[in-house]
Amino acid sequence: MRKILLSCPTLRNELEQAVKESGFSDPILFLPRQLHNDPKILKSYLQETIDRLENIDRILLCVSGCGGGTIGLCATNAELVIPRCRDCLDLLLSQKDGKLERPEKGIFVTQSWADYMLESEMSLEHMTQKLGKEQAEQKLREIYRGFERFYIIDTGVHDVEKVRMQMMPLVQVLHGTISCVPGDYWILRKMVSGKIDDDFMVIPKGQTVKKEDFKRLNRAEKL
Repeated sequence: MRKILLSCPTLRNELEQAVKESGFSDPILFLPRQLHNDPKILKSYLQETIDRLENIDRILLCVSGCGGGTIGLCATNAELVIPRCRDCLDLLLSQKDGKLERPEKGIFVTQSWADYMLESEMSLEHMTQKLGKEQAEQKLREIYRGFERFYIIDTGVHDVEKVRMQMMPLVQVLHGTISCVPGDYWILRKMVSGKIDDDFMVIPKGQTVKKEDFKRLNRAEKL
């Protein structure tokens, strides 16, 4: 079976480790980072990419629900395989035993996510350069109000302490907290290993992704 995998770049480190473990050898295409900002643009980009792929039997999408950015996608040239997850965080937090523990109202980071946030126009550094220290800090407190708890997802493929130091200036501005949670990225590992089970939806060629396809198994638990 001829396959290709399309992935959010924030999953790069974990995906590369999963590929190394599984021996996955099919092509991988990382999507532009800015697609994170608008589900409509994400959907449009994905559909254009799916439409132009040729001589492919299966397209693996490592972008999941992502604000509805995959709802309505049509499997024009090949069947689609999509994890039954809300977003990439569920992919990272998924565990081998089937549990998916996700604290509410938090900001989750890995090395890839931290790099993305620090390069963003909404980072503390960029906002300070634009508005000055006092106004930048005030603006960020407004933006992050109610989301002052930060969680580093320890997937074992990045330096947790480095991520902590990178995020600490923003955490301090927000008078927030930062801690670690485990992330086995088990669903991602299953995807590249070819173990497509009930954690995935398979959209046959010619059919469309429906909203109800994303109804997860009742596995999520609160910390």
